[in-house]
Amino acid sequence: MPDFNTAKVAFKNAVNLFSDNNLNEAIEQLNEILNTHPEHLNALDLLGIIFIKLNKPDEALEVINKSISLNKDNKKYLDTKYKLLIFKGDNNSAFDCLKSLHKKYPSVNSAREISNHYLDMDNKDKADEVIQEFLESDKTYSELYKGIRHVKANRDLEAEKAYKNVLKKDKNNVDALRLLGLLATKNKKYSIAEKLFIRAIELQPYYKLLWDNLAKCYRFQNKLTEAKKAFTNLLKLDPENFEAIGASATMSVRLGQYNEGIKLYKELLKYQGNNPRVYLSMGHAYKTIGERSNSEDAYTKAIAQFPLCGEGYWSLANLKTYKFSDNQVKAMENSLEEEMHQVEKIQMLFALGKAYESKNEYEKSFKFYKDGNWLHRKQINYNAQNNSDSINKVINFFDKNRQNLNFDSGFKSNEPIFILGLPRAGSTLLEQILSSHTEIEGTQELGNIMSIGRQIRTSNNSEDYLQNLVNLNDKLIRSYGKKYIDETQWARNEKCFFIDKMPNNFPHIGLIKMILPNAKIIDARRNPLDGCFSCYKQYFAKGQHFTYDLDDIARYYKDYLEIMDFWNSYFPNSIHTVMYENVIENPEEEVRSMINFLNLDFQESCLSFYKSSRPVKTASSEQVRQPIYKSALNYWKNFDSDLEELKNHFPEYV
Repeated sequence: MPDFNTAKVAFKNAVNLFSDNNLNEAIEQLNEILNTHPEHLNALDLLGIIFIKLNKPDEALEVINKSISLNKDNKKYLDTKYKLLIFKGDNNSAFDCLKSLHKKYPSVNSAREISNHYLDMDNKDKADEVIQEFLESDKTYSELYKGIRHVKANRDLEAEKAYKNVLKKDKNNVDALRLLGLLATKNKKYSIAEKLFIRAIELQPYYKLLWDNLAKCYRFQNKLTEAKKAFTNLLKLDPENFEAIGASATMSVRLGQYNEGIKLYKELLKYQGNNPRVYLSMGHAYKTIGERSNSEDAYTKAIAQFPLCGEGYWSLANLKTYKFSDNQVKAMENSLEEEMHQVEKIQMLFALGKAYESKNEYEKSFKFYKDGNWLHRKQINYNAQNNSDSINKVINFFDKNRQNLNFDSGFKSNEPIFILGLPRAGSTLLEQILSSHTEIEGTQELGNIMSIGRQIRTSNNSEDYLQNLVNLNDKLIRSYGKKYIDETQWARNEKCFFIDKMPNNFPHIGLIKMILPNAKIIDARRNPLDGCFSCYKQYFAKGQHFTYDLDDIARYYKDYLEIMDFWNSYFPNSIHTVMYENVIENPEEEVRSMINFLNLDFQESCLSFYKSSRPVKTASSEQVRQPIYKSALNYWKNFDSDLEELKNHFPEYV
């Protein structure tokens, strides 16, 4: 008689080996079980899972075929077999398997897939026939499928009607609730979608797709905490859901939970160890919390998995103090001869610019920076004159409506400190200094002011929010200020004051002073030749489209000076200007002046800011983790001969 107790112990051991990722040992243990108990379905199941994980589809198929022959209720195995055959590219066998699956276990999903196979064979009649046969057998699905067809044809009202017809007959139909939620999501009616998904989850809490839908709905609304919870619930039901693990990691990082994010990225690498994107994301998280060696290691592994990984090389360059080896430089230069995605090529050019800059080969460095900027500039839609017009429009509006605007009714919180200006002007350094004060918290570049501007604009579909400011009553003005405080709470802890370091807030100072009259504003400035050229050398992950042409940058800088001069006269003594060069030359004097402007007591810790362990998300993260240095002053002179265009705009600084 077979010793099933021994097999039970052996299988438990195999499970433990699998959990510890000792996959080869687990295979050996499972094969031993199957030699004596060839019908041990659990052992076959686990063996199939391991072969799939090891990317061995042939071995997995052999095991699954055995499971199918042993198990009468073999829906799961047929489904897995179908997916494996698709993965192998054996479409004919996959189609046969799918038809067997559908014949034995008919479902709307398998009907759709069979229909798609027939469509691939240009047999539209047969494709429609399969769908119709299934739908005729299930009137509920017939109505739902009509709705799906309507959505695909952009007939949203008809789709909504079809889904609601199902709910009239069955108010608890989970599929109808879900599809109606997806339709609401499509049309950006997120609060409605959210309610529909939650209602469906209450009816069927173990429906994985619902948790995925809800999580993404939260993401669209920037409800990061709720999105993270939804993804966490999804992972409880589906622990190997790669997309959910990655999304949960991203949510953790965005919420400032960097160690949790890194932990999840490591979990994802167990399944996707060859995915350079995961290594890049993990590297960015390590960089933010100051774990330099780990970030370098992650970026290097991304490149190892994908040698044409422009983002990997640029991420190393963006550490600012990283020194590329000769072999790395050669690899980057050789990669430019390969077929590459345009973005990867642009990033590679910027990385090469930094590599040669670190070697003090400035002429060669500038050539790569110039090529990278030129390629990127071709891809973006930016018009310097439009920006100037926009700035002038803001100035003219506030100037003409001085008497019509309400600056007395805003939310009277003194918590926010806005640091604004141009990128690469020292704003991260100022944030690091101020956040070393026990009463001030550094957050990140928050987009909430611009978001509120968009809300005010869309209240009557205006071109911009300006004209609508005139019509805001006391209650609305105060509510927008409170909204800002409430919606930035996720980025804060318990300190009295917090910093919003979004540099692009400077055109919106009028809006800030209206909704948050007690907010403090610090204007971070830098010598335009150093500041503009530093922008030119920087590849930005998103936005800052003015930075990829020297003339564009110079004109943007002048627009910035114009509107800041206006705001200083409009709100006298309300904006504190800090020159980067003064901070470098006289740090204590400038820091004391800033602290005094904020009406706080000076603390020595602000001068040892580089000792802070707080996360820093910007490109300057490594630079602000060292004491103040003077090597960046007049750095543009190393590239003097290549900067004539920039110098012509600012002759007084030459």
